[in-house]
Amino acid sequence: MDREQALEKHTTNFEPGSVLFYEGDPGSKIWVISEGHIQLTKRVCSEEILIEILGPGEFCGELALVTGETQPTTATVLDNAKLLGIEPQQFETMLRYNGELCIRMLKKMAGRLNEAHFKIATFQLKSTLGRVMMQLRNEIENSDTANKTVIPAELAQLLGIDDVELQCCLQKLVDKNLITLSKENVYSIVSNEEYSRYLNYLELKDRYDFSEKN
Repeated sequence: MDREQALEKHTTNFEPGSVLFYEGDPGSKIWVISEGHIQLTKRVCSEEILIEILGPGEFCGELALVTGETQPTTATVLDNAKLLGIEPQQFETMLRYNGELCIRMLKKMAGRLNEAHFKIATFQLKSTLGRVMMQLRNEIENSDTANKTVIPAELAQLLGIDDVELQCCLQKLVDKNLITLSKENVYSIVSNEEYSRYLNYLELKDRYDFSEKN
Protein backbone atom coordinates (compact mmCIF):
# COMPACT_ATOMS: atom_id res chain seq x y z
CA MET A 1 0.00 0.00 0.00
CA ASP A 2 1.55 3.33 -1.08
CA ARG A 3 1.31 6.63 0.81
CA GLU A 4 -1.70 7.93 -1.13
CA GLN A 5 -3.64 4.70 -0.59
CA ALA A 6 -2.82 4.83 3.12
CA LEU A 7 -4.08 8.41 3.36
CA GLU A 8 -7.22 7.54 1.41
CA LYS A 9 -7.94 4.74 3.88
CA HIS A 10 -8.05 7.25 6.75
CA THR A 11 -9.98 9.91 4.81
CA THR A 12 -13.66 10.48 5.61
CA ASN A 13 -16.30 12.07 3.37
CA PHE A 14 -18.51 14.75 4.95
CA GLU A 15 -21.67 16.39 3.65
CA PRO A 16 -22.40 20.15 3.86
CA GLY A 17 -23.61 21.15 7.32
CA SER A 18 -21.70 18.42 9.16
CA VAL A 19 -20.17 19.67 12.42
CA LEU A 20 -16.68 18.36 13.17
CA PHE A 21 -16.65 19.82 16.68
CA TYR A 22 -18.48 22.43 18.71
CA GLU A 23 -16.99 25.28 20.70
CA GLY A 24 -16.31 23.90 24.18
CA ASP A 25 -15.78 20.28 23.06
CA PRO A 26 -12.60 18.50 24.22
CA GLY A 27 -9.91 18.02 21.58
CA SER A 28 -10.13 14.60 19.93
CA LYS A 29 -8.67 14.90 16.42
CA ILE A 30 -6.95 17.21 14.01
CA TRP A 31 -8.77 17.46 10.70
CA VAL A 32 -6.72 18.01 7.54
CA ILE A 33 -8.73 19.14 4.51
CA SER A 34 -8.15 17.13 1.34
CA GLU A 35 -11.18 18.52 -0.50
CA GLY A 36 -13.86 21.06 0.41
CA HIS A 37 -14.06 23.92 2.89
CA ILE A 38 -14.53 24.25 6.66
CA GLN A 39 -16.03 27.24 8.45
CA LEU A 40 -14.82 28.18 11.93
CA THR A 41 -17.24 30.23 14.02
CA LYS A 42 -17.30 31.52 17.60
CA ARG A 43 -20.21 32.67 19.73
CA VAL A 44 -19.82 36.27 20.90
CA CYS A 45 -22.65 37.24 23.26
CA SER A 46 -25.75 36.09 21.37
CA GLU A 47 -24.21 36.06 17.87
CA GLU A 48 -22.28 33.47 15.90
CA ILE A 49 -19.24 35.20 14.42
CA LEU A 50 -17.30 33.85 11.44
CA ILE A 51 -13.63 33.44 12.34
CA GLU A 52 -12.14 31.79 9.26
CA ILE A 53 -12.89 29.67 6.21
CA LEU A 54 -10.35 26.91 5.55
CA GLY A 55 -9.66 25.14 2.26
CA PRO A 56 -7.64 22.18 0.91
CA GLY A 57 -4.27 21.70 2.62
CA GLU A 58 -5.34 23.52 5.79
CA PHE A 59 -6.29 22.02 9.13
CA CYS A 60 -8.33 22.64 12.26
CA GLY A 61 -8.77 21.22 15.75
CA GLU A 62 -5.08 21.44 16.62
CA LEU A 63 -5.39 24.18 19.27
CA ALA A 64 -7.37 22.02 21.68
CA LEU A 65 -4.86 19.16 21.37
CA VAL A 66 -1.79 21.37 21.77
CA THR A 67 -3.11 23.42 24.70
CA GLY A 68 -5.18 20.72 26.40
CA GLU A 69 -8.07 23.17 26.53
CA THR A 70 -11.51 22.81 24.92
CA GLN A 71 -12.19 23.77 21.30
CA PRO A 72 -12.25 27.59 20.96
CA THR A 73 -14.47 27.47 17.85
CA THR A 74 -17.13 25.42 16.08
CA ALA A 75 -16.06 23.75 12.81
CA THR A 76 -18.76 23.23 10.17
CA VAL A 77 -18.37 21.64 6.72
CA LEU A 78 -19.49 24.04 3.98
CA ASP A 79 -19.51 21.73 0.95
CA ASN A 80 -18.82 18.09 0.11
CA ALA A 81 -15.49 17.48 1.80
CA LYS A 82 -12.83 14.85 2.25
CA LEU A 83 -10.99 15.12 5.55
CA LEU A 84 -8.11 13.24 7.08
CA GLY A 85 -8.58 12.69 10.82
CA ILE A 86 -5.37 12.52 12.87
CA GLU A 87 -5.55 11.00 16.35
CA PRO A 88 -3.66 12.63 19.28
CA GLN A 89 -0.93 9.95 19.42
CA GLN A 90 -0.38 10.12 15.66
CA PHE A 91 -0.18 13.89 15.89
CA GLU A 92 2.39 13.78 18.70
CA THR A 93 4.54 11.35 16.71
CA MET A 94 4.32 13.53 13.60
CA LEU A 95 5.43 16.60 15.53
CA ARG A 96 8.28 14.71 17.21
CA TYR A 97 9.80 13.53 13.95
CA ASN A 98 8.74 16.17 11.43
CA GLY A 99 10.37 19.57 11.99
CA GLU A 100 8.77 21.04 8.87
CA LEU A 101 5.32 20.17 10.15
CA CYS A 102 6.14 21.79 13.52
CA ILE A 103 7.16 25.04 11.84
CA ARG A 104 4.05 25.06 9.64
CA MET A 105 1.84 24.40 12.65
CA LEU A 106 3.48 27.18 14.68
CA LYS A 107 3.09 29.66 11.82
CA LYS A 108 -0.57 28.77 11.45
CA MET A 109 -1.23 29.10 15.17
CA ALA A 110 0.62 32.43 15.30
CA GLY A 111 -1.46 33.67 12.39
CA ARG A 112 -4.67 32.67 14.13
CA LEU A 113 -3.51 34.38 17.32
CA ASN A 114 -2.80 37.61 15.41
CA GLU A 115 -6.19 37.38 13.75
CA ALA A 116 -7.85 36.84 17.14
CA HIS A 117 -6.13 39.96 18.53
CA PHE A 118 -7.33 41.93 15.52
CA LYS A 119 -10.92 40.73 15.97
CA ILE A 120 -10.86 41.62 19.67
CA ALA A 121 -9.75 45.16 18.77
CA THR A 122 -12.41 45.35 16.06
CA PHE A 123 -15.29 44.21 18.26
CA GLN A 124 -14.35 46.65 21.00
CA LEU A 125 -15.64 49.36 18.68
CA LYS A 126 -19.32 50.13 19.20
CA SER A 127 -19.49 51.86 15.83
CA THR A 128 -20.50 49.47 13.04
CA LEU A 129 -18.92 51.84 10.53
CA GLY A 130 -15.67 51.76 12.50
CA ARG A 131 -15.64 47.95 12.50
CA VAL A 132 -16.23 47.89 8.75
CA MET A 133 -13.38 50.36 8.22
CA MET A 134 -10.96 48.33 10.32
CA GLN A 135 -11.81 45.15 8.44
CA LEU A 136 -11.53 46.83 5.04
CA ARG A 137 -8.09 48.18 5.91
CA ASN A 138 -7.02 44.76 7.16
CA GLU A 139 -8.15 43.13 3.90
CA ILE A 140 -6.14 45.68 1.90
CA GLU A 141 -3.02 45.14 4.03
CA ASN A 142 -3.23 41.37 3.54
CA SER A 143 -3.94 41.48 -0.20
CA ASP A 144 -1.42 40.86 -2.95
CA THR A 145 -2.48 43.93 -4.94
CA ALA A 146 -1.53 47.53 -4.22
CA ASN A 147 -4.25 49.33 -2.23
CA LYS A 148 -7.19 47.48 -3.77
CA THR A 149 -8.94 44.16 -3.29
CA VAL A 150 -12.34 42.49 -3.55
CA ILE A 151 -14.76 42.79 -0.63
CA PRO A 152 -15.01 39.26 0.84
CA ALA A 153 -18.40 37.64 0.29
CA GLU A 154 -18.51 36.73 3.98
CA LEU A 155 -17.59 40.23 5.26
CA ALA A 156 -20.96 40.90 6.92
CA GLN A 157 -20.79 37.56 8.72
CA LEU A 158 -17.21 38.26 9.81
CA LEU A 159 -18.39 41.47 11.46
CA GLY A 160 -21.60 40.10 12.94
CA ILE A 161 -23.86 42.43 10.95
CA ASP A 162 -26.36 41.91 8.15
CA ASP A 163 -25.86 42.70 4.46
CA VAL A 164 -28.08 45.80 4.62
CA GLU A 165 -25.93 47.34 7.38
CA LEU A 166 -22.79 46.51 5.43
CA GLN A 167 -24.07 48.11 2.23
CA CYS A 168 -25.10 51.26 4.17
CA CYS A 169 -21.59 51.52 5.66
CA LEU A 170 -19.92 51.03 2.29
CA GLN A 171 -22.11 53.73 0.75
CA LYS A 172 -21.21 56.14 3.57
CA LEU A 173 -17.52 55.55 2.92
CA VAL A 174 -18.02 56.14 -0.80
CA ASP A 175 -20.03 59.32 -0.11
CA LYS A 176 -17.28 60.59 2.19
CA ASN A 177 -14.74 59.86 -0.56
CA LEU A 178 -12.83 57.51 1.74
CA ILE A 179 -13.07 54.52 -0.62
CA THR A 180 -13.86 53.82 -4.25
CA LEU A 181 -16.08 50.84 -4.99
CA SER A 182 -16.62 49.19 -8.38
CA LYS A 183 -19.62 47.18 -9.58
CA GLU A 184 -17.44 44.07 -9.15
CA ASN A 185 -17.05 44.93 -5.44
CA VAL A 186 -13.40 45.86 -5.83
CA TYR A 187 -12.55 48.71 -3.47
CA SER A 188 -9.58 50.90 -2.75
CA ILE A 189 -8.77 53.47 -0.07
CA VAL A 190 -8.60 56.96 -1.58
CA SER A 191 -6.26 58.45 1.01
CA ASN A 192 -4.70 56.40 3.81
CA GLU A 193 -4.18 59.56 5.85
CA GLU A 194 -7.82 60.68 5.61
CA TYR A 195 -9.04 57.13 6.16
CA SER A 196 -6.97 56.75 9.34
CA ARG A 197 -8.05 60.20 10.56
CA TYR A 198 -11.74 59.35 10.25
CA LEU A 199 -11.26 55.93 11.86
CA ASN A 200 -9.43 57.58 14.78
CA TYR A 201 -12.37 59.98 15.12
CA LEU A 202 -14.80 57.04 15.40
CA GLU A 203 -12.57 55.35 17.98
CA LEU A 204 -12.36 58.54 20.07
CA LYS A 205 -16.11 59.04 19.78
CA ASP A 206 -16.63 55.51 21.10
CA ARG A 207 -14.47 56.23 24.15
CA TYR A 208 -16.17 59.59 24.78
CA ASP A 209 -19.68 58.10 24.52
CA PHE A 210 -18.65 55.28 26.90
CA SER A 211 -17.19 57.68 29.48
CA GLU A 212 -20.32 59.87 29.27
CA LYS A 213 -22.55 56.88 30.06
CA ASN A 214 -20.38 55.92 33.05
